[in-house]
Formats: sequence, C-alpha cells, structure tokens
Amino acid sequence: MTRNLVLTTLLVTVIGSLLIPTAPAQEPASIGKNSRWITSLSFINGGKQLVTVGGESLQYRPGDVKIWDATSGASVSSLEGHPTNVWAVAASNDGKTLITTGYDGKVIVWDVDAKKPKTTLDKHKGWVRAIALTKDEKRFATGGEDGTVVLWEVDGAKEVKSFKAHEQAVYALAFAPDGTLASASTDKATKLWDAAEGKEKAKLDGHDDAVWALAWSADGNQLATAGADRKIKIRDKEGKEQFALEGHKDWITSLAFSPDGNTLASCSHDKSCKLWDLKEKKEAHSIPGKSTAWAVAFSPDGTLLAVGGHSELRLFKTADRSEVFPAPAAAETKK
Repeated sequence: MTRNLVLTTLLVTVIGSLLIPTAPAQEPASIGKNSRWITSLSFINGGKQLVTVGGESLQYRPGDVKIWDATSGASVSSLEGHPTNVWAVAASNDGKTLITTGYDGKVIVWDVDAKKPKTTLDKHKGWVRAIALTKDEKRFATGGEDGTVVLWEVDGAKEVKSFKAHEQAVYALAFAPDGTLASASTDKATKLWDAAEGKEKAKLDGHDDAVWALAWSADGNQLATAGADRKIKIRDKEGKEQFALEGHKDWITSLAFSPDGNTLASCSHDKSCKLWDLKEKKEAHSIPGKSTAWAVAFSPDGTLLAVGGHSELRLFKTADRSEVFPAPAAAETKK
C-alpha cells in the first residue's frame, strides 16, 4: 500500500466518522424526568424508597414496575415481567415483599433482589386492578374485572379463599388494621368483609356511580370512599357515613390518609390532587397537575406526599407543599 493510499484511507475514515451521527448521551432516569403512566405507588424502606407501577399506556403496551430513591430521586431498579400495563402494587415496608397486578390478569410476586418474578398467579378472569396487603404482611387480597376477591398467603403465594364479592368489577381493596377487608366496585357499592371466611359484614351505599378508591386511617377508625360521582365519603369503622367532601370536578381515582389521620389526600381525572382537613371537614390545599392523576401516597412519617399520573411522578414536602424534584423546564423554542 503506497503512502498516498494510506493517507487517502485515513482521510475517508475521519470524514466518514464525522458524517455518522452519534447517539445522544442518555440522561439518568429520575423522579422529575419520568414520562410514563403511573397508576399506583407505595413507599418502602421507611419512606427512603418509592415503588411505582404503570406503563406506556393503560392497557396492552408493556408495563412498568420501578423503584426510586426518595432522597436523591434516582432510579434504583426496574422489574420486567408484565407484558401489559400494571394497575396496582402492594409492598411491605421493608421492600422485600412486592406484589403487582396487571391488565393481563396476572398477579406477580417479585424477587426484588434478583429483579425477576418469584411466582406468577393467574386465578382471575379478566384484568386485575385491586390489591391489598394485611397489616401483619402475611396475607394479601386481589380483585378485578370478574368481581371476585381472592385471599392469598404471602409465604408461597397459596390461595386461602376465593369469593364473589361484587356483580361488577372490583376497583379497589383495603385492609383495616383488624383484618376487615373493604372492597369497592363499579356496581356503586362498597362492602366490608371477613376475608378469611369470605363472609360479607356490611354493604355500604351512598355513591351514585362507580366507586374507584378506598383508604383506611392508620388506626382503622375511619374509612374513606370515592369514585366517579366526584364525592368523598368519610365513614366510621362500621361503614356509617360521617360526612362528605366535595370539590373535584371529575372522577376520583385514589385516596390516602396521612399517618396522623388528620389529612386525606385525593387524586382525580381533573388533574388535581387535593388535601383535606378532616377536623375542619374542608379542602386545605389543591395541587394542580398537567395530566390525569391516578395515584397518591404519604410516606410512613408523613413528611412526603407522592403523586402519580399520566406522564407525571411528583414528590412533595408536606410541611410547605414544595416539590422535591420538579420536572426540568421545557427548552425555549427559537422563533
């Protein structure tokens, strides 16, 4: 090979490398930069981490199960196993027990350390939207489109009991500290159950449309219910209505009591998350969003509030309601 040919070859190589576009550096994943659907979330490890589930859409596209560092906002891990959107998550405080439900009808118990499914359950017919873990974290319940509730043992994911809870789809489940299970459905009813026996304890009326959300206070003395009629009902532990809260302009999708029981958070299709003063029985604050809000949760110590929705994941300090990891401002476009 002559000297001129070598120089020509090098020149072509250099020019070619300049013409080939290089892939842009990928920005590190973080809470403020999340752009996926968030349909359910839960704090773990004493509030140091946050588990979120969702996906690319609400139905058939791949689902997400992600764990975030609530202190730095960084992504900790991502668990792959749901081929469709993930609707709900139940997590133990230490993060070692993680159970998710999906639009594909599957319930997955995760090996979090190995980042893979430990057990996949396929009991329900249709999608599974609801899940709840008992306070002692020994059992969990699932419910979905078939109107059935299934009670499972966490250890080994063994079925304990299965019963027809509603004539229509089960949208939410929540265990009280004493083990009473509350279920909510598109049939407009909320029911209280002895889950181990599959025995109905009470049927709670009062909503004019589908009931989408449930939450028990930490002491089990209050139950909050809400849904498509845009109303929140605050009930006693027997299910009797104490008072109602109104202010949302669209369906209410999620509820959460603060650890001290003085505040209730609610999220809605109207893109807002509201904080309610339960002593004063009125709205205390409203957090506007850019899209449908689907999920809300307080950290165990009550200092943080997480809100998830369509392309948004936000974390707030409850003391001053400031956002911890605000999304980056959109770049200005040149005219």
